[in-house]
Amino acid sequence: MILWGRPTSVNVQKVLWALDELGLPFDHRVVGGRHGGLDDPAFRALTPAGKVPVLEDAGQGVWESHAILRHLARRHPEHALSASLATADPWMEFGTSTLMPPFIGLFYQRVRLRPEERSAARAEALERELSGVLSVMDEGLGRTGWLSGADFGLADIALGTPMYRLFDIAPGLAPGSARLHDWRARLAQRPAWQRWIATDYSDLRPE
Repeated sequence: MILWGRPTSVNVQKVLWALDELGLPFDHRVVGGRHGGLDDPAFRALTPAGKVPVLEDAGQGVWESHAILRHLARRHPEHALSASLATADPWMEFGTSTLMPPFIGLFYQRVRLRPEERSAARAEALERELSGVLSVMDEGLGRTGWLSGADFGLADIALGTPMYRLFDIAPGLAPGSARLHDWRARLAQRPAWQRWIATDYSDLRPE
């Protein structure tokens, strides 16, 4: 397998984390952002969207990060990570539709935009929105312990990946969500999180 995408992309990080947890060998082609390569014919042959991540598996291009996670689960149903896919799937959709938009917005306000382009009011509104999202996750964690169910699974990867950056740029978020903070601490203990998620992102700041 070949994973196409820059490791500073949160969506690429989700796939890197899953591949690591599954113990699967893969080659990594660093493309996207400052690395370029998205117009490479070999890459464009794998996806009509022209965005990362893309997993090339037996010559097939699988694109969109959560679709890749599901693909890996179907390909390796014997692995414990894949066992909870039915439970994990709604949370993965929640991550796409509800968590990621305000997270990306806040990340741009705090990191990607130049200071003169930022809006304090917009950032505050996004933090309020994210606090509501995190409270939903906190409630879910109170029912099962992990977002994927009784055990760590794909939803914990999908929604856990942005947690490192989110609380790095907004450490005071969701102070009353004790179960969410406990979950985040448990994620941070995993070696694959430490390898792929808790990494420097300073090169994403504007020059």
